[in-house]
Amino acid sequence: MISFDQMADEAAKQGVERVFGIPGSGATLDLINAFRKKNIAFHLTRFEGSGVIMAATIGKLSGRAGISLSIKGPGLANSIPGLATAWFESMPVVHLTEAFPENSPFSQAHKRLDHFTLVNSVTKGICRTGSDGPYLRDMSDWAESEVPGPVVFELTESKSRQVPLPRDPPLTGSVDDLVKAISQAERPIVIAGTLAERQGWGKKLAALQVPVFSTAAAKGVIDETLPSAAGVFTGVGENQTPESHLFRKSDLVIALGLTAREVLAAKPFPCTSVAIDAVHTPGYEGFSFSARAGLLAAQPAFEALNGKSWGLDLLAEILTHLHSTMDKNFLPGQVFHTVNNHFKGRVRVVMDTGYFCTIGEHAWLARRSDWCLLSGQGRYMGVGLPMALGAALYDSSVPTVVFLGDGSIGMYLAEITLAVRHHLPLMVILMSDGAFGSIRTRAIKAGLTQEPLILEDRSWVPVLTALGLTATHAETIADVNDALTCWNPDNGPAFLEISFDPDLYVAMVKGIR
Repeated sequence: MISFDQMADEAAKQGVERVFGIPGSGATLDLINAFRKKNIAFHLTRFEGSGVIMAATIGKLSGRAGISLSIKGPGLANSIPGLATAWFESMPVVHLTEAFPENSPFSQAHKRLDHFTLVNSVTKGICRTGSDGPYLRDMSDWAESEVPGPVVFELTESKSRQVPLPRDPPLTGSVDDLVKAISQAERPIVIAGTLAERQGWGKKLAALQVPVFSTAAAKGVIDETLPSAAGVFTGVGENQTPESHLFRKSDLVIALGLTAREVLAAKPFPCTSVAIDAVHTPGYEGFSFSARAGLLAAQPAFEALNGKSWGLDLLAEILTHLHSTMDKNFLPGQVFHTVNNHFKGRVRVVMDTGYFCTIGEHAWLARRSDWCLLSGQGRYMGVGLPMALGAALYDSSVPTVVFLGDGSIGMYLAEITLAVRHHLPLMVILMSDGAFGSIRTRAIKAGLTQEPLILEDRSWVPVLTALGLTATHAETIADVNDALTCWNPDNGPAFLEISFDPDLYVAMVKGIR
């Protein structure tokens, strides 16, 4: 039989402090009781999917797999949005689910679903324990291994011996060819993906004197207030962005863990490009790298880059013009700059997806990767709030500000009660143009109906007030300043609703994406 006390002991030894989800009356309830004995807190969520996102966010921030749980069948089905988010964003999480015993008859049909088929496309895999394992530590190792992601662990025993959990083979390749290309380059550019964050290459990147981009998912891996920080690379940046100018002048691109999942378009660069990665990742061929090597190439690659210098004056000129453009009207660019100035950079920002995030990727100057979270790979609408809650529960040493859009605020709103209950230093900011702005752009261009994309003109302030937050509405940048000044993070969560001109809002991304 499964020993829940042993599983809880394993979790405690791994440093797990919090578990999220909705239990049933079976194995998950027994497991919660075992967790309690080990002083591991259980947070009851309003939806299983949001519990997975919170646990996975803690997994990303800590580097150790988070833990969530649910009942079998419908409970696991409700967990799919969270598992998909963790899959897109490469966040390690072990999701524990109740399950029918092995070889149980199909006459036991209550809540029965094929778990393996259900989770196959949004997890690294699923298995159940046996006398020879795998155990919770094995599942956590699997979730944390490159590329990190979610795994599902069924809380019922298998009679058969378990096979070793799969691992992606490490990437090899010619280190010499890659280092030679870097040594010969006069105008190199670096793009850092999330691998650079997981490998702790931030200080090495900060020491470089060449333009250093990050993917959106890795934003903050280099302090973006540094002169060499070129901002976010998406693969589709238009004429206002650094990527539209600098790559045409470069003679080499060095990609650190750049995968097709971390950009909006994987395509060849206008110059030679090389890559360092940990494992083979699907879609890398879209970049047409001339050389690829594994992690052993990292140190000699950084040594070859040291001493090279170019492009920083041009980069400063481009960024000055870009930030000036984003600051012209009362729009998200002004808000991001105002929030950053108010907290003097000492704040964690979480962005949901939408046009405001397109602006935020460029306007927000992230100082640390753990202080900047967004759905940079999946662009998964709605996940911002549970990500912010998970982050604030994990680390309340700095305030957390989460930016949501009209399309994302309602999806997980009930979870805000966690912030009220735990008195979290969390501010929820709604960037509202009264419509699904990014989709409305296409409707305008194509002459299609906009009616389904326009939201009712109602305020969320009464709703958030009823849920226990201090809630205000802003229509000017002075209103935003006042709301920030009045909020004391020590007093718990707050809500700020900001209304923008819908036509200016749609037009603000011109020249950016």
